[in-house]
Amino acid sequence: MTTLVRLAKRNPGSSVDDFRRQADAASDWSSAVPHGLRSATQALTLAGAYRRGEPACDMIDELAFDDQASAARCLADPAFAAAWASPLLDPASIVCLVVEEHVAKPGPVGASFVKNYELVTKRPDMGRAEFDRYWAQVHGPLAATIPTIRRYVQAHLSPATQDTDAAPYDGLAITWFDDVAAMRAGAATEAYAKTRADEANFLAGELPFVITTERTTFPPA
Repeated sequence: MTTLVRLAKRNPGSSVDDFRRQADAASDWSSAVPHGLRSATQALTLAGAYRRGEPACDMIDELAFDDQASAARCLADPAFAAAWASPLLDPASIVCLVVEEHVAKPGPVGASFVKNYELVTKRPDMGRAEFDRYWAQVHGPLAATIPTIRRYVQAHLSPATQDTDAAPYDGLAITWFDDVAAMRAGAATEAYAKTRADEANFLAGELPFVITTERTTFPPA
């Protein structure tokens, strides 16, 4: 499975409330269906996050395809490109990642949950293969021990993207929790402290993160 991920900010001058009310219109993926779109989700940053300033992004979309070739054909379609560059979004802010998922902690997610995205950048002195290996085989099992994480998925850059060096991030660490209180409880555990201490072994600096709620945008309800 290959996933197209769009990270984006709202257009300058648009209020958070207005953007959230119109967000449905920014994720119409009917043009992706002929290219084999399997599923799509839209994650919006929690409203409370704006009390601390502007988050890294306002919206994250994930579009799943069977393989990399299908995702590439979709990206090359002008109709899809127009939908991707929604007028509700700041064009300069739109980031596209083509990723393959590694499930580090499987598990069911309840009907009500929050989803946390961490934007991952590898240590510059670390080769790509070693970074992917360490993240999946060493750090992943460590982070999976944080007790309040319901599910944990690593989104690694697809091989074709790795070859271009065009992506601004090296992947996404995606975790699901029952609620924000569960996230805070997890951050108070010894497992969390060990996980954070390990980050210096393969990551560059701090991890920008976005806490979101999510809805399915394809297939339609």
